[in-house]
Amino acid sequence: MSVLLHGALIGVLVYGYLQFRRPPPPVTALAIDATVVSQSTLDAARRPAPSTPAPPAPAPAPAPTPPPEVEQVPPPPPDPAVKLAAQQAEAAHEAAAAKAEAAQAKAAADRDAAREAARQAAAAQQREAAEAQAKEKEKAEREAKAKAKAAEQAEAQAKAAAAAKAQAQAQAAASQAELQKSIAAEERLDAARNSGAMSSWAAQIQARIQRAWIRPPSARGGLDCTLYVTQVPGGEIVNVKLGSCNGDDAVKQSILDAAYRASPLPPPPDPALFERNLELYFRPTD
Repeated sequence: MSVLLHGALIGVLVYGYLQFRRPPPPVTALAIDATVVSQSTLDAARRPAPSTPAPPAPAPAPAPTPPPEVEQVPPPPPDPAVKLAAQQAEAAHEAAAAKAEAAQAKAAADRDAAREAARQAAAAQQREAAEAQAKEKEKAEREAKAKAKAAEQAEAQAKAAAAAKAQAQAQAAASQAELQKSIAAEERLDAARNSGAMSSWAAQIQARIQRAWIRPPSARGGLDCTLYVTQVPGGEIVNVKLGSCNGDDAVKQSILDAAYRASPLPPPPDPALFERNLELYFRPTD
């Protein structure tokens, strides 16, 4: 469309030029009457003659006739149809140029918008990729922390299990040692008892209490009482109870007093024979 409009405009301009073109007015040539002389003639003419009188001056040349005046014919007025066609063509050309310029501006705006959309899409893609990478990194860090924590817990549990096992083994060993010690003590005590040492120690204690006894007036012969004595290491008596006894109250009280006066009791011949609670018999001889 733009090419057609330009072609129409050029055609209108050529047509107008052909219509208004006129041939130039003729130029009138002027005739000049002159004589050609040489340089030597001119030099001789410039030198004054010595004695001859000067020739008469030549008659002045007639003035040149001015050329006749040429009447200026104004160009004919332009054809209205041609002028209108030229104006329409110019308006069409301007409209086409404006339309082409608008199309170019729209195309440039479309290109800019496309470039901006592509830039925004690339930026959004980069942001999404960065966010995905950050999420993956965070997930990997969480998994690593969870694995490290699980390994830590497993190691702590293994250590606790090993410590508990070691403690159980130590307790078992201690219990076994204590058991062996108790068994050995029991065996030693049984051996001491079977050897008569326990009976001898009990007889010594009973004799000590009887020596400390102050016989009351109401005491009769054939006295037979049972004493339950509690002592601490070192032989000090801390408690005395009277069991069965065939004496009266005065006799019973005198036996309790005698037991306290006999404190501290003699030590056993073997430390393994020591008993905190003793059952003794108070049977004084008449």
